[in-house]
Amino acid sequence: MLIPVEVLTAIVRQATLVSEVLDTSLSIYLESRDAVLKQFFNSMKTKVSLSLVSKTFHSVMEIYLYEVVMIFRFEYVPIVLQRLQSIPAGSTIPRGHRCRRLDFYLGVGTASTYNDEAWYEVKIHRNAPHLTHKALWKTIAACCAKTIRRLELYGFGIRMDRVEMMLRYLTQLEVCSIAHVKNFDPLRDAYDDEEPTRLVIPQGRCFPPMVFRDDWDYSKPSSYFNVSTVSEFKVAKENSCWPPFTTSAPYTLSHLHTLRLDAFDPNRIIQFNFPRLRHLDMYSYFETECLSSSLGSFPDSLTHLTYAGNGASIAQIIGFFPQLRFLILSIEFSSFPNSHFRNPHLCLEVVELAIWDCFMHPQPQIEDIFIAARAGKLPSLRMIQVTPPFKPDAAELFAFEEKESTALGVVFEVVIREKPLFPRTHRRHHG
Repeated sequence: MLIPVEVLTAIVRQATLVSEVLDTSLSIYLESRDAVLKQFFNSMKTKVSLSLVSKTFHSVMEIYLYEVVMIFRFEYVPIVLQRLQSIPAGSTIPRGHRCRRLDFYLGVGTASTYNDEAWYEVKIHRNAPHLTHKALWKTIAACCAKTIRRLELYGFGIRMDRVEMMLRYLTQLEVCSIAHVKNFDPLRDAYDDEEPTRLVIPQGRCFPPMVFRDDWDYSKPSSYFNVSTVSEFKVAKENSCWPPFTTSAPYTLSHLHTLRLDAFDPNRIIQFNFPRLRHLDMYSYFETECLSSSLGSFPDSLTHLTYAGNGASIAQIIGFFPQLRFLILSIEFSSFPNSHFRNPHLCLEVVELAIWDCFMHPQPQIEDIFIAARAGKLPSLRMIQVTPPFKPDAAELFAFEEKESTALGVVFEVVIREKPLFPRTHRRHHG
């Protein structure tokens, strides 16, 4: 009995579908990443098994094998780039145009066997090829731009000008999370330059500087990879290029609603408009005026903000976003001057005071919030959460805060933060 291809396609779709993996709705702000990844692993095992059943099954599974791509080992990067660029038999578009979600977890989990040095593009090493990074950004722009809805990068650095170069092509993007963004310094860096071939690292007055050169013979193995993988790195670079682009800045990503950028660069982010942005997750050690909706990048309709930075008070931060409902403040990596609430904020409902690695008492921030609540400046506030990496004795440490919060009609919670599957993605509420 022959099963029509349409029926077979519908069956394997249901057998391998994990809706949470393909989710790009606003609800991902509260998703459990570990649970989603486990579901993805199980789904991929089923997809691979089905694709090996027969030529018919393989042809059907081609539609779904590349709709979600997650990479966990650095040596697989070149072959993944080649597969995204390749065009399957009977098709006219590259496999990358089937990709709806693309995640990289390199150097962040137990699957990694290399030092961090293997994936930082601006660090050059005697025995480690560093040239795949820019090829990676170019391939994503060239082969995934038409379909990709969700992009997440963890475990290696990318300079902000290359973030800009890549994102401007991804006009269908709805969710973007890029950790380890590096600032672009116009006095030192050349915009969209090639990876440097020489790097000098000062060692202070008493020691000579360290000098690294990219003079590796790609016919030999490196300290990290064998000859075949090193050769694939070289091919990946030679076969990648930025696709044509004629539109000038500012670039509009009209579908993007969730954005995470570490090392927030205000001089580059103003090259973009995000009219539908609702969730923003950022490190900012610059003037907070870059957040103002008057500059065009961020709408004042933002509802969720995760913030780490220096120099801005809680009142200043929420003042930029009159519709903000959920605010997460990274206590461990920030400093907040005392707030002076001149105007009420009518929408703020929940404030989370996040502590990632070691316990720090957020008493100054809690007191700021209490002062504002007593003065009627936060009429919608209903909950204050403290989320440490381990549960302190709340009865001792937060007895006064709980009593004061109850008097104000606000719930006060201490919620332990679970250790994630990939430790170096943990410094975010939804990371």
